[in-house]
Amino acid sequence: MRTGSSVLVLLVGCGLTAVAAGEDYDYQVGLTYGSAQSDSTVVPTLGGVPDPSLGITTSSSDTDTIELTGVWFYSGLSDDNGPKSRAAFMSRASSLVVSYANGDESTTTEFSGGGIIPPQSVRADGSSNEYSLDLRHVWKDSGWFARAGISRAESDVDITNNGGVPAFAKFDANRYTLGVGKYLGQATTLELAITTLDVGSSNPTVVALSFSHIGSLGANWQYGADVAFAKSDTGGDGDAIALRGSLFPTPSIEFGLSFSRQDRSGGFELQTTEAFAGWFVRDNVELTARFRLNDPDTFPGQDIDSDEFGIGVSMRF
Repeated sequence: MRTGSSVLVLLVGCGLTAVAAGEDYDYQVGLTYGSAQSDSTVVPTLGGVPDPSLGITTSSSDTDTIELTGVWFYSGLSDDNGPKSRAAFMSRASSLVVSYANGDESTTTEFSGGGIIPPQSVRADGSSNEYSLDLRHVWKDSGWFARAGISRAESDVDITNNGGVPAFAKFDANRYTLGVGKYLGQATTLELAITTLDVGSSNPTVVALSFSHIGSLGANWQYGADVAFAKSDTGGDGDAIALRGSLFPTPSIEFGLSFSRQDRSGGFELQTTEAFAGWFVRDNVELTARFRLNDPDTFPGQDIDSDEFGIGVSMRF
């Protein structure tokens, strides 16, 4: 999976040597590479106080992901109004999006033992494939739009315990999404979406309300504001909120920060903070980069450090 950077460079080269097709496009292709690392330490508690003598569990995980995306703007796409990265939003473009993602993950977990239980070591190597199809249709005159999406994820995991007999596990999940929204102005939308997940015998549902707006700052700069709130019945009731702020010093450049927080029953919390940037090096070629910090809060005695980064390139024609 480390060859993702080479593929990105090749696609960038093709885009830079291509002749721009003007400001109206029908298609977009994109390729992204992402890497995630996570390290955790769990110390059992006794009377609410961590006690290392009971044994310490450490875990380390590395994940590489490559995603290929194709978009058909079947009513056309114009980027002559506002930021280029938000052209579909600003021009009220209808689109069909097809994507494929492949991931490889390696996790090693070790238990030091506590004088009673012998030390244990478990290694898990997994691979995943995800296929998705999303349709967004906009009625330009009225400002109403509808969205429908479906995806399937498949994962295979090989598990080895202390060098013993390997074990094998297989997982799959399906996602179904329906949404409806409206443009409240030229550059403001409100959307309500319902997503159902089919994961084994579990069928959780997520209801999300999202708001997006693009505005002006002074004579040249623009800004973007995105807010989403979701309610889920996954593992009991859970809430999530996501905030994203973008600045556009020129139509070709975007940078910003995003923050999200998830709360679930049982005391689980997850906060993420991400910095991102994008630059259209040509009218039809964009380079992107992001870096994310994850801060999970599970239970006393557990310490988790997790971060992700990603790079990508997309080309319109």
